[in-house]
Amino acid sequence: MDARGAFARRLFLGRGISGTILLMTSPCAFIPPVGWPESEHDLTAAINAVRGSLSADPAEVRTYPLTLRDSANYRLTRGGHRLASFPAGGDRETWSLATLSGTALASAEVPSPAPAFDNELPMGPLRRHLEALSRGRALHPVAELQVRETVTALRDAEGKIRCRIVVTLATAPDGDRAVDVETRALKGYEADARRVRATFEHDLAWPATDVSAIARIQPAIVSVPGRIGADLRPDDPAGPAMREILSAQLDVLEDRLSGVLADRHPDYLHQFRVAIRRSRSALSQLSQAIALEGRADAIDGFRWLGRVTSPLRDLDVQLLDLAGRRARSDDDPAALDTLERHLLALKTAAHRDLALELSGTRFQSLVARWRDSLSPSSANWTATASLRAPFTEVVSSRGQNLLRKALRDGRRIGPDSEAEMLHDLRKRMKKLRYVTEFLGEVLPRETTKPAIRALKGLQDVLGRVQDREVQVEALHGYGRALASGKGDTAEALMAIGAWSEELERDRRAARAEFAEAFETFAAKETQALFHGIFNGRGDPRHGSTTTTGKTPARGPKED
Repeated sequence: MDARGAFARRLFLGRGISGTILLMTSPCAFIPPVGWPESEHDLTAAINAVRGSLSADPAEVRTYPLTLRDSANYRLTRGGHRLASFPAGGDRETWSLATLSGTALASAEVPSPAPAFDNELPMGPLRRHLEALSRGRALHPVAELQVRETVTALRDAEGKIRCRIVVTLATAPDGDRAVDVETRALKGYEADARRVRATFEHDLAWPATDVSAIARIQPAIVSVPGRIGADLRPDDPAGPAMREILSAQLDVLEDRLSGVLADRHPDYLHQFRVAIRRSRSALSQLSQAIALEGRADAIDGFRWLGRVTSPLRDLDVQLLDLAGRRARSDDDPAALDTLERHLLALKTAAHRDLALELSGTRFQSLVARWRDSLSPSSANWTATASLRAPFTEVVSSRGQNLLRKALRDGRRIGPDSEAEMLHDLRKRMKKLRYVTEFLGEVLPRETTKPAIRALKGLQDVLGRVQDREVQVEALHGYGRALASGKGDTAEALMAIGAWSEELERDRRAARAEFAEAFETFAAKETQALFHGIFNGRGDPRHGSTTTTGKTPARGPKED
């Protein structure tokens, strides 16, 4: 680590990190007047006003970029955390996890280029924290700011450092800035630091703060959409409530668009497609809660979006799986390089095609028309009795219908059943999950999370059966393409064959696990979770009635 990196690391990690030479108490920072410091004279004057009998060293100044990282859906920020990274010198970076107020939790040095996932970090506290917080989601840059640290050491008559005054200036790309001034104590000299702090607080009348300058500027540069349904209640009319949820999905779509167009990271496209699927599910499964205006065009438009985004997403998944295979197989690295180059060439073409589609008039018109249909001023959202019915009643009715059909279909599947039957059940389970998640937007999360977790167990098994089949077919296609080209591809074809066999074994294993997974899903304890949600506002203690106490109406005959 070079001197610049070590200096930045010492300053940035000093707040709340045990084992440093700095002993911190809270609050230890102060907010100076607006515009301070305008010049070096301002800093000198402030230090002279608080140093008392101590002498001040010449200030040390370092400036470095600070990158804020998060998942595409801002899982860390939503959970009250901030992940930042900055150069540590050479080919390394320092990553630091803190609360949004600035209290440091863990840190580690990582090699450049920066890893994308928590399991690529060095073993230690930071990795353990992020594995629990990010749950396997990609962690990529979401914002960058410039940090200027100015440190002045205060010494006694014998030349011993008694404390340090640290001025942190954080500047956003648009020029907004935040400043704080810390007094950092050294072990054994806490009294000097307390006296300097008291002078800042009482003589200069600077307000103390627990929130760092970086934490204060973060909301201005990291825009996190609020929770869907945050202002909704279970008994709100179905139409307006569904309009809010669909509007939030459209917000996600527009927010992730720039990352998709720039191919910033596969997570952007994944979140983009999740918003598409949720919108499609609502449009098809909850037609009673959606106004007729614009619905048919939206169904057609979102179906088209799902279709045009599939090729790139499939290649993203294949490349991620290829990276995993490198780590666990004995395949010839050169053979996998040949396959990777082929996949990357296909991805470049697929991304070009998708970017053209998403930059065209069809996509822009779809978004504009659907946004207009979702306008709060539209009276169509309360035009019918079903649109005015309680949201939970309408959604729960559909959930009960899907649950009943999922149980019926699952019980018909035996060891010799056609793969298509498992595929149909998987689609049904997806619909059930989205409907349950819609209820999770207006009910306490602790009532819906256990049911969704149980549902995902069966989904995972069904997904492996279907996905492995699709992957094997895709690999065979890549093999045929490589075999028809020029050059020596024998090793690549052998690697594809070995990989295909591994995937086929996993498909068979997942197929064998289906009966047990379905039995767990269909068990009385699991079903009680869903009945509690669909029959009584998510509280299993309620009886078998809807929120209005009436027998639920049957949902659409077609799924």
